[in-house]
Amino acid sequence: MAPSSDVGLLVTGFVGIVIVVLLITTPLKVHPFLALVIGALGIGLVAGEAPAAVVRSVTTGAGGTLGQTGLILVLGTILGTVLAESGAIGRLATTLTRGRSLHTIPWMVSLLALIVALPLFFEVALAVLLPLLFSIAREVETSLLDSEGRDAKGRRTSPYLLVGVPALGTVASVHALVPPHPGPTAAATAVHADVGTVIAYGLPIAVITMVVSGQFLAGPIARRMFPVPPPRLVEQFALKENDDRTPPGIALSVVPVVLPLILVVGQSVVTVGGWKGSWADAVAFVGQPVVALLIAVLIAVAGLGWARGVRGQQLKGQVDNSIAAIAPILLIIGGGGALSGVMVDSGIGRAIAHLTHGLGISPLILAWLIAALIRLSVGSATVAIITASGIVAPIVADSPGLHPALVVLALGCGSIIFPHINNAASWQVKESFGMSLKDMFQSFTVIETTVSVLGLGCVLAASTLI
Repeated sequence: MAPSSDVGLLVTGFVGIVIVVLLITTPLKVHPFLALVIGALGIGLVAGEAPAAVVRSVTTGAGGTLGQTGLILVLGTILGTVLAESGAIGRLATTLTRGRSLHTIPWMVSLLALIVALPLFFEVALAVLLPLLFSIAREVETSLLDSEGRDAKGRRTSPYLLVGVPALGTVASVHALVPPHPGPTAAATAVHADVGTVIAYGLPIAVITMVVSGQFLAGPIARRMFPVPPPRLVEQFALKENDDRTPPGIALSVVPVVLPLILVVGQSVVTVGGWKGSWADAVAFVGQPVVALLIAVLIAVAGLGWARGVRGQQLKGQVDNSIAAIAPILLIIGGGGALSGVMVDSGIGRAIAHLTHGLGISPLILAWLIAALIRLSVGSATVAIITASGIVAPIVADSPGLHPALVVLALGCGSIIFPHINNAASWQVKESFGMSLKDMFQSFTVIETTVSVLGLGCVLAASTLI
């Protein structure tokens, strides 16, 4: 049985989170950042922290989270913007899909989405992918389906979902499981997991979930519902095909995307191997996620911008617009970090650790469950994983045999379960593809829930082998 002091802390944390959820979801519609900060201050005070200590927990939690995660999000957004504006992503799409059959195009779309999603936040990655997906879908519609939209076996097929489902499954998998995405990276910092190790374990699991949620579901979903994207949106994207710029080479298009992963994994290998020397120090330095992404950004700006005659002022305008678009996300990440900091400093996280030890719940399942509950309540996967990581951090510290990287992956899987009407990405998918709410639930919600549950199963299986 939990001590009475632990029970009080648990009740305080639970009630505080419920209040945050109500502030966000009721007709009050308080901005998530304000709700998270208000909740953090209230939880800290009720839990018995001194007022000055509560403020310190809030500022330290927000600043610490933004210090790493915020920089990664900004750099990733800049990188994605340069890739998109230069035509590099369009070049990848053309290379991967030219001459493909109806059966192989979904696989190529998954590969394209994997490359695009690695440096980008979910909503940003989807925005970058949409012009390519719609262009590919129109090619499928005109070249691989008959006049009634049927395939060679006579089955009516939605070209937009045939390419959209693999893309959504892939972006969801990468978003939840693979640093340098902000969520898994912030969680790795909170539970003191090596980012390179998280990538090493997370990438294979992401491949499994993207294949199952994308490839296996693409056909059944595309043959069951037939949404029509807004014609003006489709035409707007189609106009981009007439861009008269010469697209960059395939190598220059791929290098800025995969380089950060190579550098981060290299840093992990050097650290785990205990290698010493100036070369090892250099590898460890360039393999820090912020440094690795900065190097990729500089290569992209130089190779895809300046070297191709793009003026500095034009590049600056593109970067300014992309950063302005993610400002609300940065605020929410900071608010989530503030709440996590209070949950740890007030002792609530430790109380949860004590409770789980007494009940015998697997820490991995608990991490997934906490992230899932916050996700269902708040809607934001980023808020869910950052907040949940602060709650379970004491459990990781008290469990010597528990692998921190697997905790990060369990948190990531829980953070994307069952997207519904309080999730911004759900509305983005619904409106972009012209879906009804029913279609959205039967496609996007099913896709992300599949990634969440299957991913947890893979994490549990990995825990028996490590």
